[in-house]
Amino acid sequence: MQDPTPFFAPDFFATKDVTLPRLQKFTLDVIQRLTLDNPDGAFTKLTADLTTYYTALFGAVTDGDAGISQRRTSAQFMWGAVADLQHQLEEDEALIDYKSKKTPAIRLAFFPNGRQEYGHATLLTADLLFARAAEAATTHANALGAEFDATLYTGFYTAFKNARDGTGAGDEQSAKARAEAQHHRADLTLRLSDAVKLVAAQFPRDEARAAAYFRVGLLQAPAPAETAKATVQG
Repeated sequence: MQDPTPFFAPDFFATKDVTLPRLQKFTLDVIQRLTLDNPDGAFTKLTADLTTYYTALFGAVTDGDAGISQRRTSAQFMWGAVADLQHQLEEDEALIDYKSKKTPAIRLAFFPNGRQEYGHATLLTADLLFARAAEAATTHANALGAEFDATLYTGFYTAFKNARDGTGAGDEQSAKARAEAQHHRADLTLRLSDAVKLVAAQFPRDEARAAAYFRVGLLQAPAPAETAKATVQG
């Protein structure tokens, strides 16, 4: 006699061996097959539930990807602002040195620890360096003359802070989406297991028809190229 216990297993699909792309293909396939072969509307509610859980899971996955993308883009802008600051200080250093001959406080305001400090900027020191340069530029703008543009320095600082905030928001969004995806995946796989049981109950003596709703091969990793080639040749 065949062991009936697996029929009552809580979740046939609760395994991390199944990647999200394979789970996505399998779920879509199951929904389509339940929709096309739905005797007397027996699977209408089931199909609606699977669609809802599918949308929730892969919507969360998309949100997570968007958060990661935002973080990467914002990080590029953040370090771009650091590079802009370093470049502008290099461009203005000769003018700062010239004006500092009369007013030594100018160079001291920009470079209290030397110009090289800006070249070694890190996330821990960048905020201080931007704030210092912006304050020095604003304070000594008149002394540096018309050829000096203090607004560049305040602009670099604003761009850095905006990009830093964007990086944090991206991290927060991706973390939240990952947590939601775990929850939605559990909902989806449980309902897929329900689908197996409901279909089996609908066709208790028609194994082929019941099995046709679930192409489990879609959940399996593709065979390595060499193995597949040997199988074909054999």
